[in-house]
Amino acid sequence: MERDGREIDALSIFMMGLGIFLLILGPCAGFYSIAIGLVGLVACWVLAITIRVFYFGGSRDDRPYRFS
Repeated sequence: MERDGREIDALSIFMMGLGIFLLILGPCAGFYSIAIGLVGLVACWVLAITIRVFYFGGSRDDRPYRFS
């Protein structure tokens, strides 16, 4: 069975949503400051993008062009 990337799409969206959740809910509930929430947002987004790029790979072709 071939994967079409829906799992990674869902994971990426979940991680990005979690970052927003950490940014908004933590300071509102008084658990930590807005600065810590921003660090959590950035960390979640970096993980989401890194996992997505690792799974799908880059689309650029950096090999030198060869004339035939």
